[in-house]
Amino acid sequence: MYLFLFSIPNFVFVVLLCAINCICGRMFGEEGFYPAGYYDSQQVQYDRIKNALTKLEHAPQWVSDWPSPSIKMGQVSGVAIDNMGRLLVFHRSRNVWDVNTFSDRDVYQGIGDDPIPDPTILVLNDTGELVDMWGQNLFFIPHGITVDIEGNVWVTDVALHQVFKFTPDQRQKPALVLGEKFIPGNSDTRFCKPSAVAVLSNGDFFVADGYCNHRILKYSPDGTIILQWGIGHGSSPFVFNVPHALTLAEDRGLVCVADRERGRVACFRHDNGTFQSSFSNWLMGGRIFSVAYAPVHGGRLYIVNGPVSQILPVRGYVIDFTSGRLIQTFAPDAGLKNPHDIVTSPDGSKVYVAELSPYRVYKFVDETLKNESLLEKVEKNVTVTSATHVKPTATVEVVGSGGGGAGAGRVAALVGRAGGAAGAAAAALLALAALALRSARNNGKGYEAEPLVH
Repeated sequence: MYLFLFSIPNFVFVVLLCAINCICGRMFGEEGFYPAGYYDSQQVQYDRIKNALTKLEHAPQWVSDWPSPSIKMGQVSGVAIDNMGRLLVFHRSRNVWDVNTFSDRDVYQGIGDDPIPDPTILVLNDTGELVDMWGQNLFFIPHGITVDIEGNVWVTDVALHQVFKFTPDQRQKPALVLGEKFIPGNSDTRFCKPSAVAVLSNGDFFVADGYCNHRILKYSPDGTIILQWGIGHGSSPFVFNVPHALTLAEDRGLVCVADRERGRVACFRHDNGTFQSSFSNWLMGGRIFSVAYAPVHGGRLYIVNGPVSQILPVRGYVIDFTSGRLIQTFAPDAGLKNPHDIVTSPDGSKVYVAELSPYRVYKFVDETLKNESLLEKVEKNVTVTSATHVKPTATVEVVGSGGGGAGAGRVAALVGRAGGAAGAAAAALLALAALALRSARNNGKGYEAEPLVH
């Protein structure tokens, strides 16, 4: 048999092997010899994607007239929401990161140039107007940004290989700097193109040392290293390929990482770095650029993927944390092209996406979650208002007894029907009338039982 095969010309043998390969591929595609759908035409794949997107809720909705068109920005690398609900946009102005920006040893090629002279942090209000800006003459290639519970702003600069913390009252001089200026490294005190920061409510913080070292580091508030994890090779859950963004799920005790080139979101216990879970989906493709978390409906992950092929769409996606299911998708009408970061409000009603190119930020609003949030506020207000209305009734109950108690019951019923200040005023008048009536009755009984002695 083997002698016969070797006697066949090489090209015939190759053709025979290819035929066997194709037959086996079609027979055993779903068992892993070839992935399911490997031989599908491009149209079949498009239809499959369209069908999958149709099954998802298309929310939150894009706000097309946001922000103000007068606001100019460069490559937008990061977005964050401050404690007043305003959006912070971290952009590169006239600088860009391209193939000539770094050497093959990750050294920035613009050493000797001046830092970006324009404000690199723009502050936008809810209507998309520019209300503040700062960060001029500080940065070279901005990347990640976040705001902690105390209002401190944390940023990373991949050219400087550094992490910065700015307090609310000092925006030109950082309160804390980690890393050595322009010097890439791999130690507790040196980074190589750090990509993101996430800060716990107790002040401990995480740094994603993303592009070269593929690791996560945890520090105490003063910058003392606590622990680190992550390697660049292998197949374990601790292997990262560009940990690009971080988000905290403190209600679950987790820090989650957008592992960009592995196409997953990996979550770890934030106290000791133990791996907990990982999220991915074929529809999102093999590149996940950023992730944000909102503790609503049991927890939701908001994700933006990146361009992989001409077939898979670049969009925003929402994953239900408990079930791991993909439940929502969103994008502007023209779609996304190069999303780089995402942030969501704590109630999930507002989502912002930063794009490197075109240079812009998108706002999305989830009306359902927005209405739920408003309803919670109204219910809180109603509770307070009801307590205010009950006060006159409680006062009557404390003062009166017997017949006064019956009067109090009638007052309470009337207060329940009345609303606002008019109801409260009517209740007070009725309460006084009830007290006066009771007092008159008591006085009358007193005269009858005990006449005055002259």
